[in-house]
Amino acid sequence: MKNSILFIALLTLLMTSCKKDNFGNTDVFSKQYEVTWTFQDPSYYTTITVPEITQDVLDNGAMMAYMSNGNGGWVALPCTIPMDATYSSTFTPVFTLGGATIWKTDTDLLTLDPGLSTIKIVVLTQKQLIAHPNLDLTDYESVATELAL
Repeated sequence: MKNSILFIALLTLLMTSCKKDNFGNTDVFSKQYEVTWTFQDPSYYTTITVPEITQDVLDNGAMMAYMSNGNGGWVALPCTIPMDATYSSTFTPVFTLGGATIWKTDTDLLTLDPGLSTIKIVVLTQKQLIAHPNLDLTDYESVATELAL
């Protein structure tokens, strides 16, 4: 009887100390967002709500932002796009608990509205980072292929 109680207590402890991650069985989240931009001198920004960005992901995982190039491809952010020899636009993501803000600033600080844009956010747990140690997070096609997005 004493062994049965000990076994049940141990089993209960093990079952209650395990927690399911926020991603079910996949440990990967990927979603496209159509965004508009808001001006805050000298930049434009857009804020995207991504509840999958938890404190654990911020501390131990990875978050990536990609912007559609308009031709079926994706550009990893941050990136700087040269317009000519002296002028460029920089897109920079900032990830926070529950979301991401993408900033766009031009070198002349007279930033133009980027208009309707498509942004893809990919979130990986620490488990996926460990499972894919050579994953090139700057190459969306590589990420999509490796993680079957």
